[in-house]
Amino acid sequence: MARASFLAAALVLAVPAAVFAARTDAIVLRNGDHLTGEVIQMRQGKLQVKTDDAGTLSIEWDKIASITTADQYDITMRDGSHLLGRFRPAVLPDIQVVTAVGGARPVPMAEIASFARIQQRFVQRLDGSFDLGGSYTESTGIGSLYLDMNATYRRPSYAYAASVATNLTRQPDGPETSRYSADVTYTRFRDSGWLFSALGLFESNRELGFTFRGTAAGTLGRYLARTRHAELLAAGGLATGRETPIDAPAVTNVDAVLTSALSVFTYDYPTTRIDFAVLIFPSLDDPGRVRVNADGKVKREIFKDFYVSLTAYDAFDNRPKAAAATRNDFGASLSFGWTF
Repeated sequence: MARASFLAAALVLAVPAAVFAARTDAIVLRNGDHLTGEVIQMRQGKLQVKTDDAGTLSIEWDKIASITTADQYDITMRDGSHLLGRFRPAVLPDIQVVTAVGGARPVPMAEIASFARIQQRFVQRLDGSFDLGGSYTESTGIGSLYLDMNATYRRPSYAYAASVATNLTRQPDGPETSRYSADVTYTRFRDSGWLFSALGLFESNRELGFTFRGTAAGTLGRYLARTRHAELLAAGGLATGRETPIDAPAVTNVDAVLTSALSVFTYDYPTTRIDFAVLIFPSLDDPGRVRVNADGKVKREIFKDFYVSLTAYDAFDNRPKAAAATRNDFGASLSFGWTF
């Protein structure tokens, strides 16, 4: 009996130890330094490693000589193809990817665009940010508020994303102006950098003469460039939706869709990121009408996971449905944010 109890206790103690050991990854830098921790992901040229003593570190991918991981990763190559497997050392400039069935293949490290650990819990698969900014001038009584939130849920072959942005301005001698925009996107990733997206876009902008506009769109796109410092995406498709002008009956819109998104980033501390995206809706049921939504953001890290942002938007409609509406609405905001 005593021997059985001893063996049971040994097994109980051994299981956590084995789990802990399985989650210890090894990273070797090209200067010869060694690091142990938990490899989270590599994205936009930065390898994220969680350590016990130094927190989460970001290391430039081109400074990595080898990594050894216990968990599996979804690996995206620069040609758009995907691999699933664990990392093992190989002769530079390659790294070895070991699949679940035990096969192994050398992969050029420079050809890896990104990878992420295949997480088991829903919350661990979420990435996002929260921005808040505002201003108030006592002499004029003008106050403004800016809020921007976004989150992405990523799996190996698809992703869901949602975002909300709003601008509100109040002034004592004039009408209150407001703008909000919310969207939900489903993206399916294909080989060679191709992807399909289904988009739901919901807007309100009294400056452009409508209280609500809902749009559903489907697009086919491709990454035109994916480097360690930039990504460029272009896509096109069709859209339809309903619009409620402030002084006219609701109308149905049928449009073509052209979209492009550019991200430029640096990974030396403090990190800097520039994002620009544009959506163009040439009307199919009202020939000659064109709507454009453009958004830009510059983010600068101030300390870990916190940053300051300068955000600007431009909404344009060359033929708004409301008679008293303006054709263009532009705004800019300075805000502070947090990423998760």
